[in-house]
Amino acid sequence: MARNPTNDFIQFIAGGSLFGGGIFLLANQVMASSALTYRGGGWGRYGGGGSMFPIGTPGMGLLMIPLGIGVCLLFTCAYKRWANLLVWGSVAALGVGVLNSIRLTFMPTTLWALATYIVMIAAGGGLMFRSLGGYDDKRDDDDDDKPGNGSD
Repeated sequence: MARNPTNDFIQFIAGGSLFGGGIFLLANQVMASSALTYRGGGWGRYGGGGSMFPIGTPGMGLLMIPLGIGVCLLFTCAYKRWANLLVWGSVAALGVGVLNSIRLTFMPTTLWALATYIVMIAAGGGLMFRSLGGYDDKRDDDDDDKPGNGSD
């Protein structure tokens, strides 16, 4: 059966819409909060002080030392490899620390709604993959008849 690029494009758009809608609805059921919660006396793990917006885990401040050394080396144009390693390693570790401090909670939902989200995501992904499928190439069958393929 011959493929039609226009139909494939429309199928891809419809699949992408289903996939995106399902992801949006599923993500709408998730609450993100800090692992550090407010306790009467202030922000912190044990009700003690702390900042108003607690981000990260204890000990993340130590990552500022290699970050500062790396930035200093970058501005002096010395040891570029080590400087890049220190800067990007510190930034990556800080990112992991921030993501580690986030607590995700799934809000209560009905089984019907959850099944709808999952079916939308799966059907949309299936439609997108199907529209990206390869086209049959008639030239593959005719390769045996071409000169220079070793059959001379």
